[in-house]
Amino acid sequence: MFENVMLSFRGIRSHKMRSALTMLGIIIGIAAIIIIVSIINGASEQLKEEMVGDSTNTVTISFFDKNDKYQPYDASNNGPITGVTTIPEECVEQVKELDGISEAAAIYCKEYSLEVKYLSQSAYCTSYGVGLDYLPLCGKLLSEGRFFTQRDYDDHNNVMIISDSIASSLFNNESPIGKTVQFGNELFTIVGVVTKPVDYSEIENLSDYMINLGIGDKSVMVPYTSWNDAAGYDDIQSLVIRIEDRDNIVTASTAASEVLNATLTEPDKYEYKSGSLTEDAEYLKEIMKITSMLLVGIASISLLVGGIGVMNIMLVSVTERTREIGLKKALGAKRRVILGQFLTESVVLTSLGGLIGVLIGIGIAKLIGVIVGMTTVISVGAIAISVGFSMGVGIIFGLVPSIKAANLNPIDALRYE
Repeated sequence: MFENVMLSFRGIRSHKMRSALTMLGIIIGIAAIIIIVSIINGASEQLKEEMVGDSTNTVTISFFDKNDKYQPYDASNNGPITGVTTIPEECVEQVKELDGISEAAAIYCKEYSLEVKYLSQSAYCTSYGVGLDYLPLCGKLLSEGRFFTQRDYDDHNNVMIISDSIASSLFNNESPIGKTVQFGNELFTIVGVVTKPVDYSEIENLSDYMINLGIGDKSVMVPYTSWNDAAGYDDIQSLVIRIEDRDNIVTASTAASEVLNATLTEPDKYEYKSGSLTEDAEYLKEIMKITSMLLVGIASISLLVGGIGVMNIMLVSVTERTREIGLKKALGAKRRVILGQFLTESVVLTSLGGLIGVLIGIGIAKLIGVIVGMTTVISVGAIAISVGFSMGVGIIFGLVPSIKAANLNPIDALRYE
């Protein structure tokens, strides 16, 4: 076997141009598959990252009116609904026990609809009414002051924790701790400032830089016991869950939603769900799957053309080496030896083309990611399948020439001019 491999490399070296042109179809086909799979996997990973909050693998399950599938129910405009203003504690505990969910916390949340004012400065921000169990979920570090305490909840204290972006907007270089701000209808005292830990390994472009450094992270947190007074109405809670594995986002969030929906008295009109994002994820997943199959199918045509080229060159090689084959047979070489020699040469030729195609595909995929500013994920499985597929092409398309060589009559082969 080793001798056949060495003979194959010797034959490739002696006909460099012909071998390179023969491998070209294989190289293009394998490179195209690697590029396509890498881009699609990258797009899938970006989608998963967008579905979870601040890289903490958190998903928010909100209350929806079934007549409006895309926006959570707004109690400030539509009024509260009896029985669903708060999520029962036993439901939160039940959700924590579900497979794939590590933590859960009920919160009030408003996106840029509540204003924080300090003297002449003001800022609209994402506002949260939270419990003690939410703080471990938020993925932020305390940079100044303190977190909430149980006494803040028991005494209904109007205290607030703000992000470093809000602190910079409202207080410039001053410490905000102890300052009083107006939030909604109430006055709150700032007791803490939080920041997001920076993962420099995730910074590959300007967008990553802004996200990781918390630029634009304008948020405030207050105890849930003070939320409704500040908002001026009885708001409806959402549930934040932490997913253990991003691949189980849809399954875990659906299971959590079912637990909450079991508490509703009007399930035909309202529901808890993680928004349209998970539904879109399933739809996009199917689109990506179909697109991937189509594109890989198109790339496979290149492999087919390359395989035909391999067969053609191997037939030419058999014709050129007819006297050599006849001599080997006359010296006692068996059919399987001749068959193995030519089949090995075909497999080595296509495998070498496959490896070159993999390297080119990885390089181009990375280059596209840098130029376009998107994530590309190199799949080890796709590489293994591609190399295996190229070897398979060598076996399939090298079989006919190899059989032809093995079946040559030694006398006729020796007399071949």
